[in-house]
Amino acid sequence: MPLKIDLHVHTCYSGDSLITPSELIAEAVRKGLDGISITDHDTVAGALKMIRMVRDGNCGRPIIIPGIEVSTRSGHILGINVLEPIPRGLSVEETVERIHDAGGIAIAAHPQTFFKDGVGLSPKILRFGLDAIEVINSSLFPFYPLTRIGRRFAEHYNIPQTAGSDAHIVEAIGLSYTLVKIDDLNADSIIEAIRRGLTTPFGRGIPIQLRIKKALKIK
Repeated sequence: MPLKIDLHVHTCYSGDSLITPSELIAEAVRKGLDGISITDHDTVAGALKMIRMVRDGNCGRPIIIPGIEVSTRSGHILGINVLEPIPRGLSVEETVERIHDAGGIAIAAHPQTFFKDGVGLSPKILRFGLDAIEVINSSLFPFYPLTRIGRRFAEHYNIPQTAGSDAHIVEAIGLSYTLVKIDDLNADSIIEAIRRGLTTPFGRGIPIQLRIKKALKIK
């Protein structure tokens, strides 16, 4: 059974995002997402808040996967299925180890970007212990050339591929997503499927008008 999951979404707990937890849940449902991973910058507060909201509302959809986007010394790493904060400013290797110790998987966030902090795409990242590479990120610019570069790298080195919107405004949620093939409907099964490469990334770039809205932080 494939699930449609946006694996990279920010809430207002990131500080640079306009999305409230309630808006995020409503938009995820409207976009037909089966799950979302909350990956706020260097904090799990937003993820924990949304888990409580979904639990208290007795809502089975969308599945909320806790996470974090960690600022390492060499670029951003997504920790998916992580319930505890991971310190910023560590090396990539130590960050990945901390994520694994917390029971999560480590994904290179937008590694091929020009305008964001990514770890880059070179054979040296193969020694970091990463579980996957985010090959589609809606905030990439120029979107299509950078997406092609990410896909080719992951395919060449046989690394699992993911996609996420990197949404900081409501309208961007679900513009990119990962189809994850699972047998059981829970976060642990999703994480194991990603680790095994049972994923297909899809998505498109954020339209220019939404990029302007994000830059101006207009509600």
